[in-house]
Amino acid sequence: MRASGYERNADDWYVEPAWAVDALLTVEEKFGGTVIDPCCGGGNIPNRLKMAGCDALSSDIVDRNGAADLLGSFEIILPEIPHESVISNPPYNLAREFIDCALKHTTDRVCVLLRLAFLEGMKRREWFGTVPLARVWVSSRRMSMPPGGSDVPAKGGAIAYAWFVFEHGHRGPAQIGFLPDVGMGTINAEGDLGLSGE
Repeated sequence: MRASGYERNADDWYVEPAWAVDALLTVEEKFGGTVIDPCCGGGNIPNRLKMAGCDALSSDIVDRNGAADLLGSFEIILPEIPHESVISNPPYNLAREFIDCALKHTTDRVCVLLRLAFLEGMKRREWFGTVPLARVWVSSRRMSMPPGGSDVPAKGGAIAYAWFVFEHGHRGPAQIGFLPDVGMGTINAEGDLGLSGE
């Protein structure tokens, strides 16, 4: 059992709440050009991007109910498909490799939804000094990330998450901010969020 309270998914596919994507889009400047999610899972992120008027593509190592426009690992897709930005909820155990690869093949921003604890660690601190981390958008409300492809319902989250935004050309320290309460719903009698879009 993971700290989140869910069993581990074989492909590290966990479904982010739709409001988390909407909240990112309210705090970041409009994304121009093509945005790709190369770890799209069921297509939640690219679907929300398209609803917001973004030119979005999706890919993954497995096609889940037709959600992926392209099939392949991020190491294969990102160098091959023209795009300006990446927005994704990548596998946590590959997050650093994912970010490095995405930065090599983008011209605007790389936005990744990760545990806030991604900021921790001596080796990671050294690595952060080599990449253009511009903003960290912290979710004050804990996110529920149930495993994809299951009928496990979303429940109150136990882990703090944030959007880490790497922006080409950024210099200096990262800005820390907080995601707005966009479409988050209300808390029910059990203390769980009734989230829109989940």
